[in-house]
Amino acid sequence: RVYPSIPASLRRPVRVLSLFDGIGTGYLVLKDLGFKVEKYVASEICEDSVCVSTINHDGKIAHVGDVRFITQENLEKWGPFDLLIGGSPCNDLSIVNPIRKGLYEGTGRLFFEYFRVLQLLKPKEDNPLPFFWLFENVVFMNTHDKINICRFLECNPVLVDAVKVSPAHRARYFWGNIPGMSRPIIASQNDKLSLQECLEMGREARVTKVRTITTNSNSLKQGKDVSLLPVMQNGSEDNLWITELE
Repeated sequence: RVYPSIPASLRRPVRVLSLFDGIGTGYLVLKDLGFKVEKYVASEICEDSVCVSTINHDGKIAHVGDVRFITQENLEKWGPFDLLIGGSPCNDLSIVNPIRKGLYEGTGRLFFEYFRVLQLLKPKEDNPLPFFWLFENVVFMNTHDKINICRFLECNPVLVDAVKVSPAHRARYFWGNIPGMSRPIIASQNDKLSLQECLEMGREARVTKVRTITTNSNSLKQGKDVSLLPVMQNGSEDNLWITELE
C-alpha cells in the first residue's frame, strides 16, 4: 500500500509502538532524524534496559511490559499508532548459535508476537491514515526461517550493515513498508565513522572499525586471532566502556 506524500506543514508528531525495545534506540533515532514524537510506547522485559532508557530519555518512554500480554484492547487504549518497530531476539535464529531452536521454538517464536501485533494494528482498506512498520533481525539465519518470515510479512528484506554509518559492523535484515528503505545507505556529516570518535578523553582506538558487538564479551576482541582489545589507555589495552558502546 502506497501512501501519498504529506506536506511538511500538515505533518503531526508521530505515535510509535516499539516491541523488544531494548534501551530505546528507536526513540533516539527518530529524534536524531528530526521527527517530533508525540507518544512512544515500548515493550521490553529486561529491567536493566528499561532503567537505561528511562534515564537516557527522561522518562518520555511509556513502558508496557511483555509483548505476549499485549491485547487488542491495550492497543486501542494506547493508540492509534503511526509506526510499529521491533526486532525479536535472534538467539534461536542465528546460525552462529550451535544450539539454536529456530523460528518455531524458544525465543524464535517471539517473531509471531510481532506479527500478531502487526495484524492488529494494520488499518482496514477504507482507512486512509498512513501506517508504517519495520521488523529487524539477523542476516545469518537458516534459509527456511528467512523464507517463512518473508511469507508471513509478505515482502523480502533489505540488508543493511551499520558499518556504513558507524564504527561497528552489524549486518541485519529489515522488512517493512518504510518509503525509500531500499535506497543505498550514505553516511551523514554527523555520523561517527571511526572508533576514535566514540571514545572518552584520554583513550586511543587501536582499530578504525570493530566487529559485530553482541552480548558475548569476546565480541569486543579484534584481530585475526580475536585477541586484541580495541582501546589503549595509559599504556594498557582496554575494552570499550558502556558509555562508548551506547
